[in-house]
Amino acid sequence: MKQLSVTLISIFILSFSAFSQTGSELDNEKGTSMKPMINSLSDVVNAIEESDVEIVHIEFDLVFDDSSKEIYRNLTKDYSYGFLAYGDYRIAKIGIELYKETDTGWDYIKTGELSEGTMTILYDVTETGRYKIVLRALQMNEGYNVGHYGLVVLHD
Repeated sequence: MKQLSVTLISIFILSFSAFSQTGSELDNEKGTSMKPMINSLSDVVNAIEESDVEIVHIEFDLVFDDSSKEIYRNLTKDYSYGFLAYGDYRIAKIGIELYKETDTGWDYIKTGELSEGTMTILYDVTETGRYKIVLRALQMNEGYNVGHYGLVVLHD
């Protein structure tokens, strides 16, 4: 877990969250370009791959201000996982929650920690199983009700 903490902190030192919140100049006239998201990802991947952790999932998609996005993933016990969620220039703050599937539904595990609009979760998996990651736009920038998000999942 310590290695994951150091890695995610180094990402913030690179001012990743501030950069991902800019980039409107890279967008197209329709506001549909992924360039603002992909351009910011390069710094994140470089910072992560300089450490002893592995990126196991990267995802980009849309999130609306009135709904959530659910991502399902099998997590393996004895690994420490890190989840990094960020939004483009339209999303001021993004939220992330983690749940574990049980026989009766989904058990809440934890909510991420917010830092300048970007949210992270660090979690030591003690039981292999199916997990649900829920992303929400907690706050949109004025004039927007949808934006692109990025999700990076890594483990030690």
